[in-house]
Amino acid sequence: MAYTFKHGDRPLDGFTIQRGIGRGGFGEVYYAISDGGREVALKYLRDNAEIELRGVTHCMNLKSPRLVSIFDVMKNADGEYFIVMEHISGPSLNELLAAQPNGLGVEKTAYLLREIAGGLAYLHDNGIVHRDMKPANIFYEDGHIKIGDYGLSKFISVSRHSAQTASVGTVHYMAPEVGSGNYHRGIDIYALGVILYEMLLGRVPFEGSSMGEVLMKHLTEQPEVDGLPEPFGKVIRKALEKDPKDRYQSVNEMVDDMLEVGDIRNSLAGFNPNTIASMPRRATADTIPTPIPSPNPPRRPFAEIPHAVRDLADAAGDALKVAAGTAPQRPPRPADALSPEAASGSLHYAGFWIRVLAAFIDGIIIGLAGAMLGAHNGTGVLMILYQGILVGTWNGQTLGKRACGIKIISADGRPCSLGQAFGRALAKFLSVMILMIGYLMVPFDWQRRALHDRVAGTLAVYALEPRSATRGVNRVARQTTPTDCC
Repeated sequence: MAYTFKHGDRPLDGFTIQRGIGRGGFGEVYYAISDGGREVALKYLRDNAEIELRGVTHCMNLKSPRLVSIFDVMKNADGEYFIVMEHISGPSLNELLAAQPNGLGVEKTAYLLREIAGGLAYLHDNGIVHRDMKPANIFYEDGHIKIGDYGLSKFISVSRHSAQTASVGTVHYMAPEVGSGNYHRGIDIYALGVILYEMLLGRVPFEGSSMGEVLMKHLTEQPEVDGLPEPFGKVIRKALEKDPKDRYQSVNEMVDDMLEVGDIRNSLAGFNPNTIASMPRRATADTIPTPIPSPNPPRRPFAEIPHAVRDLADAAGDALKVAAGTAPQRPPRPADALSPEAASGSLHYAGFWIRVLAAFIDGIIIGLAGAMLGAHNGTGVLMILYQGILVGTWNGQTLGKRACGIKIISADGRPCSLGQAFGRALAKFLSVMILMIGYLMVPFDWQRRALHDRVAGTLAVYALEPRSATRGVNRVARQTTPTDCC
């Protein structure tokens, strides 16, 4: 697709286009020269200008040597908006990483992390969450690191290297809570942890063939850091904690942990930033070997029980189906198949009151069934059977959950199995009997999980219809406040 403007065009009074330098979901960026001779980057807001402008206006007067400066917002005679920005002639971190596919080495990585963190800390101190920290938005010029695209509204993209993307956290750098519309400085810290990993090893910690697969790895897997020199392994682990409360609470804490090792601190004292621009397009001697994959954290002892129950129930169920001659004739679902919600990247966790409403509806149904069957003393057994059978066999839903648009899936993004559903139903019965303690945990868990979800390894999500991932995130992007829209 060709750029809207070509060399020599003057779409904005006072500026002459030289060439196109980037294209995103909202518009196009051009290298231009003002009539006075100043080199600038012009962003033409081709689509959804009002959304972009809402973010930029809060960043117009930020002043830091570690940020790409935003000079002005202007409108031409046709009513089209342009953002006039500082033009950076140096390479992006994305280009630097492409030049050294095996990583930048410890010394360069430590320097870059410290400088990037300085710019990010300035944004956070001014109440701004970047929301799209990634190598393509970080630039190097004349010994300085500059962060760009901090004032622009963002959407979701699966691409990691394409210049034609705009995102609310490109999925490879996106914190787990972003899918539920939770934006805070912790998502920038998470992204910085991914960038640190990539600078050391030349690859991101979580990759996949689809957006949903990458998102689920962010939700469930741990980064492979075995073999990384300390303190980098420790820093990456903490920056990539699934729960925001367990992460660094500021980027300065992250840098302080890195600098606690004397060798790192001493190497930065004499580091020459000019060596960054002249990096050869090959691996260097200080490249770090790929670490040995580290397993996910071991389950706590109490969590082994529902998994054992699940396996036993699955085996029993399969045996009964075979004995009755009712085994399904359709080909089995692949073991690694994700649920539609996870595969489309549209996870949205169900909150406390909607879950209570679904439980109330199910309670009425179970009560009526018990009355009709005359099984007043067996209501608990009916509840376990009702919850287990329906959730395990009927799209992860009961009648109450279906009425409220809730679906139960496994915490790893796969459909909830029959055995897992029965384990969840049993745990739910016990936890609900004890003063509703199972549901009281929901408001305090970032994934809105009740006690029985934690025990059974499940998530309660809104069963959204399949649709494009960008549309799914646009809905939550519009819910942000002006201070965190950048």
